[in-house]
Amino acid sequence: MKNVLKSKFLWASALMLTLGIAGCNIFNPTESVNIKNDDADALTYEGYIKFRNNEYSEAEEYFRKAIEADEGHSEAWLGLMKSVLNRKLNTNQETNVFTLLKYVNTNREADNSTVPFANLPDSVAIPLKEAVDSVSIIAAQFIELDKNNKTDGKVTYKYIADGYMVIQMMKTMLVLKTKMPTECANKNSSASINGDCSMKTILNDFKKDPIETVEAFHEVFNTCEENPESMSSLFEDYLQGFEGGNYLTKEAKNDAVKGMCSALSQETTVEQNDSTKQSKTMNIIIGQLGYSDILDDDGDGCIDEELYDGEDNDGDGEIDEDINDKTNEIQYDDIIIMKNIQQKKTSVKDIRVIKSAGPNEKYMSIDIDMNGVTVKDDPDEQDREWGFIYKNYTDRVSHNNHKLNFTKDIYWNMEGGVEGLKERKRLIAQDTDYDNLKYSLEDRKQMVGGCWLNYTEKTFQKWFEGRNK
Repeated sequence: MKNVLKSKFLWASALMLTLGIAGCNIFNPTESVNIKNDDADALTYEGYIKFRNNEYSEAEEYFRKAIEADEGHSEAWLGLMKSVLNRKLNTNQETNVFTLLKYVNTNREADNSTVPFANLPDSVAIPLKEAVDSVSIIAAQFIELDKNNKTDGKVTYKYIADGYMVIQMMKTMLVLKTKMPTECANKNSSASINGDCSMKTILNDFKKDPIETVEAFHEVFNTCEENPESMSSLFEDYLQGFEGGNYLTKEAKNDAVKGMCSALSQETTVEQNDSTKQSKTMNIIIGQLGYSDILDDDGDGCIDEELYDGEDNDGDGEIDEDINDKTNEIQYDDIIIMKNIQQKKTSVKDIRVIKSAGPNEKYMSIDIDMNGVTVKDDPDEQDREWGFIYKNYTDRVSHNNHKLNFTKDIYWNMEGGVEGLKERKRLIAQDTDYDNLKYSLEDRKQMVGGCWLNYTEKTFQKWFEGRNK
């Protein structure tokens, strides 16, 4: 499986595709509303008449009354979602789903791409976000009832899955848009011209306050996990080829997408008061989107040394805490991944089984371990910085050692265990002002060890230059 779980979430392209599929009615209409003698059916019928006459406020009122009469009336819930969405968007002609496509930036030129909807005027963005938030709340209530078999089953979560995915993806993009600097909405602003409005810059800036962003991404991954069919077509190119010329069945594709989304859903399930985990999670998202900042985010002196494989690659006891950009040259173990997918395994380490890793052009000049040598300087450095101590995955499992070769020459100060080391790394990661140092290079070597052992005073200065560029 050459590209399975390469999992580049091309949000702009994904949004274009799902909006196109959804059309003008994000939740497809149902025409089979039958009048019976109970109030809920009659109220729902009247609601659909009002809806078809574009009387959305009146329709919403009827659907809400129908739900009060019978909470399990699924067609009333569908009508309510559609009515609220249309009522809130009807005040602005530009919020038609198709007209929104012109605001979706599909340019994926490395780090220079911008956030989809970045140029969406506030006059459109504000009512759109209000509509998306309102419908998302209603949909979540309906989905909870459906999962617990408390509806009549005429309309199900599966029925609205594509529309709900569109809503969640739009919500994610709008969260990014609303948290952007205001000058980024202007293509000609100095911020836009200087690259301060690039997806890379904005996403990495969100690590300072990641809660809402992480939650928005979680809803997308969670929806995808529960309804992989809604995303399978997007990943068609990534799920095609197997070594030996075999092809995935429709069921296998869905399983692959479900596994991938499940892993990311788990990663983005974060308690609101856990700021460390939130920042780590945001870093994982950024790495998977291909917008790594190429910095030492965890304070161990090593730059982006962890691979997103659910394993501890540097031997510090933490997993995936400092993530390599996913556009690196990574080869996955097709056979093992497929077996895990067929066995319905969904953890990161089961569906991100890496056979080998190497640098892309961007990482050729990055000295991960700060020993003074990059792959660009010496091709032999590739095996040292990127090669596993045990090349074969089964050997790594049998020895419980998924570390990369460069860890042979470093040690970690494990006083206080992993939590003690993690806390000391966190303090160092926050000490980014070279002119007002709290922890000298020698402090770092003693507190952490790790890649700090390879630093000179000159390379130590470079660490700060990278963080403050």
